[in-house]
Amino acid sequence: MNIDFTEKIIGKEKYFNSAVIALVIEKNDKKYFLFEKRARGVRQGGDVSFPGGKIEVGETSLEAALRECNEEIGIVGVDVKGKIGTLIIPSGIMVEAFLGIIEEKKLRELKINEDEVEEYFLVPIDFFKKNPPRIEKLEVETKPYYYENGEKFVFPAVELNLPKMYHTPWKSSPREVYIYIYEDKVIWGLTAEIIKEAIKYL
Repeated sequence: MNIDFTEKIIGKEKYFNSAVIALVIEKNDKKYFLFEKRARGVRQGGDVSFPGGKIEVGETSLEAALRECNEEIGIVGVDVKGKIGTLIIPSGIMVEAFLGIIEEKKLRELKINEDEVEEYFLVPIDFFKKNPPRIEKLEVETKPYYYENGEKFVFPAVELNLPKMYHTPWKSSPREVYIYIYEDKVIWGLTAEIIKEAIKYL
């Protein structure tokens, strides 16, 4: 028996697979992250994020991150420094995060896709290094049913004679959520998780 011991994510195909790239830009001798505020009509509209989105069939996670970066804000020619890591959140989303550098002149080349992005803004990386995130908690509840096209489908816990705890909704341990507040911008959730990891390399 031969087993490939390289890192794998079990059940990867069940998640919404996406990729983002944390863009760093140097301006006036200071380094900044470039963020987007997502347009109201898209998934997680109004949230602050890094450029990125769904990994399409036939492309790698890095290719997806760079394609979305171009589609959302018109940036190409990113100097990719490496992969920050992979993040899976309870809502069924898996994000592969990369770190990239762009030159200051790229700011003049930005072409905001207003269908996807409401605005972009810069935040000094020193802000995140000097200000630890605020930590709150969320409780995740699993319901033994779901709705699709208005129809309710029930998980067969009774039929399978599973323990009674699975016959009704059950809760998991609360999970930590990171929140950064910069001026009037609230940066939280998976983006904050990626920031907290990315600043270790900067």
